[in-house]
Amino acid sequence: MKGIRAYKNGVAIDIEVSPNAKKEEIRGYNEWRARIIVAMKEKPEKFKVNKELISFFSSFFNVPQENVHIIAGEKNPHKTIYVEGVSEDAARDAIGKRIGRA
Repeated sequence: MKGIRAYKNGVAIDIEVSPNAKKEEIRGYNEWRARIIVAMKEKPEKFKVNKELISFFSSFFNVPQENVHIIAGEKNPHKTIYVEGVSEDAARDAIGKRIGRA
């Protein structure tokens, strides 16, 4: 699964955000764009989705919110997040299990 790679002291994850969803969840993997599809409840206005995304991945990987950063695509549905303190293998395993690719 492309879109997950080691970066600095953690992992970088390429994601595609789907706002206005009924619940926050990792929905799948976009093979064509090589991005993890993530659904968020918030509307894409005033960076609400970005805040929700940081909170979601903080909880998902059990790390402080200060360890989750949007490093590309802050104003775009195609984003790259950096999660400090999580290995590439751990991220692949956790996300793979969620989308049935473990």
